[in-house]
Amino acid sequence: MSISTSADWTIQDSADIYRLDRWGCGYFSINPEGNLLVHPGSGPAQSVNLEVLVQRLQQRGLELPILIRFNGILRDRLLQLHDCFQRAIDEHQYTGNYRCVFPIKVNQQQGVVEKIIEFGREFGFGLEAGSKPELLAVVAMTDPQVPIVCNGFKDDEFIQMAMFAQQIGRTVIPVVEKYTELERIVRLAGQIGVRPQIGFRVKLAARGEGRWKSSGGYRSKFGLTVTEVLRALRYLEERDMADCFRLLHFHPGSQITNIGRLKSAINEAVRIYVDLHKRGAGLQFLDIGGGLGVDYDGSQSNAESSMNYTMQEYAN
Repeated sequence: MSISTSADWTIQDSADIYRLDRWGCGYFSINPEGNLLVHPGSGPAQSVNLEVLVQRLQQRGLELPILIRFNGILRDRLLQLHDCFQRAIDEHQYTGNYRCVFPIKVNQQQGVVEKIIEFGREFGFGLEAGSKPELLAVVAMTDPQVPIVCNGFKDDEFIQMAMFAQQIGRTVIPVVEKYTELERIVRLAGQIGVRPQIGFRVKLAARGEGRWKSSGGYRSKFGLTVTEVLRALRYLEERDMADCFRLLHFHPGSQITNIGRLKSAINEAVRIYVDLHKRGAGLQFLDIGGGLGVDYDGSQSNAESSMNYTMQEYAN
């Protein structure tokens, strides 16, 4: 690619070098004056000139750097995600439902979490808590119908908090990542007097592709092997609690670059899910962790900072 000199540099040269059309998803463009525009609804009809916005903020006494959040982009992405899965559901005549669950560890800012709850309420979207402070915040911020998934390290206090939330009518599902967590959940649920809803993270042979591929697969640090999951089901059956096995979770890796790896992981997980259901598990949810990537460099490839698929292909 030839590089123009400063004398004949054009707006198109700037657009080409920054690849706005490749990674911006319609949310960013450059105006004739060379300023960056933000389109909160991913369409050209509505735009915000960042230079003008920053100047006005400085006039109010604010100093750089300034963090600017566009709730319109957040809402539009959630709508797109829901619409992609709804189209896939309709096309394949799937009889179940899709629920997006947002891990608040990704962005714990109150304003962001509140908007995700607001925009996702009509679709039944949920939240994931990975610690005791996160669980307290999520329970306080959400309505009873919002599902809450608990991942991460779980000591007795964390499990007790989840069980107390279930006791007051919340849908809280702690996900077992070590076998000892199951024994603690059953013991503490009995002490509190609730019938728990329990999820299990299973290690798959398949794993993702990319920089964080080690977070998935059979050799990952977290999760139970298939043998351990079957042992856990027997443990629950012996206590007449097989119906408490409500969710099967797997994590093929974050920022998956190649959709072929994701398909392999889903096929493997579905076979395990069906077998567990036949054995008497009260499964209702298949929880796919990680997965959907971000095309950071705009190459639309299976490079580590990209992805070779669209959101619709991911949903399909």
